Amino acid sequence: MDVLGQLFEAGARALDGDAGTAESRPDTARQILTSARTVATNKLPEGEFRDRLLHGCERALATLDDDAPVAAEHCRAMAREVASRR
Repeated sequence: MDVLGQLFEAGARALDGDAGTAESRPDTARQILTSARTVATNKLPEGEFRDRLLHGCERALATLDDDAPVAAEHCRAMAREVASRR
């Protein structure tokens, strides 16, 4: 599950923007979240935890173009969820 946590943190960082430019990178975040969704679908057993992560991925993907800070918070929430399962 460490891979999922890393992906969600990377998604949040991409949406928060680079330290030097302060621009978010929604295309990068979209690729990262798509990868996280694939990992969760293929590697986690069916159940509430997997469903929560997949829901979070969908919410982040749905908001990343219009509201990057909200999408970044979805990513951070999922990273916390993964960390709580260690």
